[in-house]
Amino acid sequence: MLLLSLSLATHAGNTLRVGGEVPTVGDSVVRVMQLRGKPDFKEPVESDFGGYQGKRWQYQRDDGRIVTIISCKVADIQDRTH
Repeated sequence: MLLLSLSLATHAGNTLRVGGEVPTVGDSVVRVMQLRGKPDFKEPVESDFGGYQGKRWQYQRDDGRIVTIISCKVADIQDRTH
């Protein structure tokens, strides 16, 4: 039971609930835009060597969650409220 709880907690960190729909890592930019619209803030993501990798999208109305987009797909979803 504990293992299942930890697994669900890890998975929940990489999702962004939107009503009944849950965008997840691997979803396309188009899917995120359909569900959330335009982000409130965008910033570039750079590699360790300073090269452009993608963008971080922030939605203020979702308690500060940040969606990282790399190669037109969701690479990460972070909850900045904790």
